Amino acid sequence: MHQFELTPDLITGVTEIDAQHRVLFGLANDVLQMPDLGVNPALFRHAVSFFASYVIDHFAAEEAAMADTRYSGARFHKELHDRLRRECAAIVAHSKREGGRNVSKLSIYFMLEDWLIYHIRETDRELAGFLRDQSPRATIPQLPDVRVVREAGLIPAGFDQSNLDAAVGQ
Repeated sequence: MHQFELTPDLITGVTEIDAQHRVLFGLANDVLQMPDLGVNPALFRHAVSFFASYVIDHFAAEEAAMADTRYSGARFHKELHDRLRRECAAIVAHSKREGGRNVSKLSIYFMLEDWLIYHIRETDRELAGFLRDQSPRATIPQLPDVRVVREAGLIPAGFDQSNLDAAVGQ
């Protein structure tokens, strides 16, 4: 499997969104590169859960920015997020239930390859253009801090946030 990276065709031009996409790709690459043998299964499940938690937090931050700016494409954008949230939930559930690394890795790979790349290239770039137009005086539109988003209850129930909370020191 190839490495996922934020190539020029995926740059949105909004620093915070691009930074979160870089982290998301990095977390996915970490999971995809884990060896099939010799790694503690709990560590693998933790990495998958952490990746999924970050995806969910990222979507919540984008949705908060859409709500704050009354983005007209928010409904469609959120529907795509909802579909990816369901995929993340299925991947996490499978990794916990079956522990199957190959299935989990392939699921993450194809989710990124099929959905997330399209999502970034099309819908996130449209959102980024809108955010830049809404803040002509600001050089960089701000996305809400992930902790603020979580505290506002915008993270869907059913996701294990403990891995992400531990990583950010909450």
